Amino acid sequence: MNKKYPKTAAVIDIGSSDLLLYIAQLQKGRIHKLDRITYPLSLGHEVFTEKKVSYECFREMSKALKGFSALMKEYEVTKYYAVATTALREAENRAFVLDQLKVQNKLNVEVLEADQEKTYVNFEILSSLKDAGALEPGCSLFAFIGTGTIGAAVYDGSTMIYSQNVPIGALKLHDMLYTIQNQTEDFGSVVEEYLGTILGYQNLTQFDIHNIILIGNDMKLITRLCGAEQDNGFCRISVKEVTKLFQSIRSLRPDKISQRYNLSEDVAEILYSALAIHMQIVGKTAAQQILSPQINLWDALMHQILVPKRRKEYEDYVHANAISCARHIAENYHCDRAHTDAVREIACTIFDRIKHLHGMGNSQRLVLELAAILHESGHYVAVKEHLGASFDIIRHTDIYGITKQDTLLAAYVARYNEYSVPDFRSVEYIAMPEADRTIIAKLVAIFRLANSLDKSRRQKIKDVTVKLKDDQMLVSAKSNENIFLEKWAFEQSSTYFKEVFGLYPVLKIKQDLI
Repeated sequence: MNKKYPKTAAVIDIGSSDLLLYIAQLQKGRIHKLDRITYPLSLGHEVFTEKKVSYECFREMSKALKGFSALMKEYEVTKYYAVATTALREAENRAFVLDQLKVQNKLNVEVLEADQEKTYVNFEILSSLKDAGALEPGCSLFAFIGTGTIGAAVYDGSTMIYSQNVPIGALKLHDMLYTIQNQTEDFGSVVEEYLGTILGYQNLTQFDIHNIILIGNDMKLITRLCGAEQDNGFCRISVKEVTKLFQSIRSLRPDKISQRYNLSEDVAEILYSALAIHMQIVGKTAAQQILSPQINLWDALMHQILVPKRRKEYEDYVHANAISCARHIAENYHCDRAHTDAVREIACTIFDRIKHLHGMGNSQRLVLELAAILHESGHYVAVKEHLGASFDIIRHTDIYGITKQDTLLAAYVARYNEYSVPDFRSVEYIAMPEADRTIIAKLVAIFRLANSLDKSRRQKIKDVTVKLKDDQMLVSAKSNENIFLEKWAFEQSSTYFKEVFGLYPVLKIKQDLI
């Protein structure tokens, strides 16, 4: 064990405006900062305007990261987490950049999706807010405002019930519209109108929101300019104060904002964009104050590395909130809750019983659950083509804490019923990695069988159990009702299950004595 710096880890964050290295140590159950370095790098400006990372920018990035690695070596860091966010996520040549960072810098960098980024941070914030008892009764809006994305989530007091990611942020907004700035005296109206077209479709008014939690790179500056003081790890700012600050700079040019508040012009430009976004979000709620936690992405990631139980807690948090969010989405599409719950329960029973055969883990189990919850959403759009409609709805839906890849897998699983199975010779599957096709096949086989057992949508079959015997999978249940429709659908789905797992499903129904 490292004797000088035991239990030491590092987080590297490749952001849109700078590179960050955070080194910390676990002592007596608490994380203590040992070092933190930032290196300014205009990665976001370049990607948001040119769509790519230039060779010159990459060379500078690589050189800075080599310095980070040298410092990590001095601290004898053996565990690290290197992540990249919006800028690298949107770079067209990101695969090349990631490959070269691995080859030249010996760094494995994970590009976080917008939802992953906000979920990590929100997890840490919720823990702090619950301890402090800082939330008023009612729903809470968590808004993660990055340089290139906005991640919004609504918390009902127990779980997240809404999630949405918007591809705009303070830096991206500025870079997109800055060419108009010299052409009009009322640039503020242009920005606000544009934000209205982007954020106007986020139906946040359906929730009774009384708390706003804003997180972002610009919040530290905004809280300082509003005169807010830190209390128990977060700042409280009245909505009136933020509105007053916004109105005071709304009609000013960046050089005037810079002079008034003693800021650089670059910071002044981004400040206006950030405040414009904040005001759009605040205007959709009845909240009177804003909470700004002093928690960052690297704090959340450091907990994941240094506190082993934190990872399990985070996985449980993602599972509970993803299910909650999916159920809320299903309600909006008028899905039959009793039916989807029945299918989900049976699917999980089969999944858990044959785990040693399919070799899949908790992530794939959650994909299966999401498919069960949302598989009927397409009926809201088109009865005739409901399977295709469900596929399109699910794959384009933001589900809290779930990656786009897993959302897509859930869409594929929900796409098939007793009449159809995946045709991996079709064009859409040809370019898909074989591992993903295999996961889809396994989950579809399980889902179709589970869905067949509530084909009538009347929950006629109860107490489903699964046992394996030789080359058979015995599915036992109880029912006193007419289940010929379920038996037919079960037989239709059994052949594909046998093709995938080598087991032939056999349904055994026992009647309850009345």
